[in-house]
Amino acid sequence: MAELSGEGLDTFVYHEDSLTEILNEIPPYRPPTPPNASIKSSNLSKSSFLRLPTEIRLRIYSFCLVNPSPIVVWSARMPSLNSNLTHKLDWNRDRMASGTRNLALGLLRCSTTVAVESAQVFYHNNTFRFEGQHRYYPVITWLDKLNENREYLQYLEITISNPFKAWQFPDGSRRKMSCAPTRGISSHHPYFASPTGSYEEGEVDIVDPAIETIISLLSKCENYGDQRSMTLCLDAGWYNIPGVEVHEEEGTSRFSLDLPNLVDIWRTKYFSDTNQGALKIVWKGEVGSQHFREGEHLIERVGWKIFHVHEGEHQYGCPGYETIAPTMHFLMRRDEVTEPIIAAGPNPYTQWHERPIDD
Repeated sequence: MAELSGEGLDTFVYHEDSLTEILNEIPPYRPPTPPNASIKSSNLSKSSFLRLPTEIRLRIYSFCLVNPSPIVVWSARMPSLNSNLTHKLDWNRDRMASGTRNLALGLLRCSTTVAVESAQVFYHNNTFRFEGQHRYYPVITWLDKLNENREYLQYLEITISNPFKAWQFPDGSRRKMSCAPTRGISSHHPYFASPTGSYEEGEVDIVDPAIETIISLLSKCENYGDQRSMTLCLDAGWYNIPGVEVHEEEGTSRFSLDLPNLVDIWRTKYFSDTNQGALKIVWKGEVGSQHFREGEHLIERVGWKIFHVHEGEHQYGCPGYETIAPTMHFLMRRDEVTEPIIAAGPNPYTQWHERPIDD
């Protein structure tokens, strides 16, 4: 367990030593050199392995370093406050270690040639997943530590929590609600067009600026240019479809389209230069089978394109009283966002008594 400092969830700062300890379980190792870098003939003569054709070596790396299941870099949940009124994260170390347990990660620590080639295979052919509670800082830290290896990434999956909320006032100012952080709530996002009159008062989403930092980091590419293509999958989770209420009882946890719209804007902003390659944004969702069939048209009506669906199960309830319900898992993309972009209106389900009051 590692403590989180700050006042409640307001700052939610990870202790640096604990964060480094966890992320080092899937370390970036040494930064690779450009893929077309020359290999000294002296190195080739010392190793029979390096005398094999490059295609054969890459095939061997694939057998040793690729997992068909996602490699979970981060998996954590936040329990309730302890007696000292501090929050602690519970890390699922077994789940985090399982993805690499049978992989020959020692190859990434070998000679320069082997480290470069194996890093390319490891990061390009695996799916890396961040799940549970993270507030995006572990993602940013890990991507930053990858350095040039970041260019090899092909598929990154991140759990997206329902955004924190702020109360919007008619003048456009905002005030945080309950456990929401203070960052990003002073006013509506500058990419959203301002209304002609006053703002509609009520509860609105806080879009965490850390997500823009993630997309910016993914765009930093020096070697591959327009040959590079990667997918960022954002997992919204159980009954958490942005812009859609497929079940009335889920109304109080409303997730607006503000974040998906901004993600598409950031993708265009940071990947508009063809030298940065291409970034595909995919959203993942899960709802009960019946509610999916009844609400599929609502999902498509607000600009989502569902392109893959498969059946599954979801277990919920207290220990000993679990219930298993049939569900539908689906992947979807946003239609192209056209300007001007209008911020989503306040949550109609919020009760007026939840409005923040002056201190």
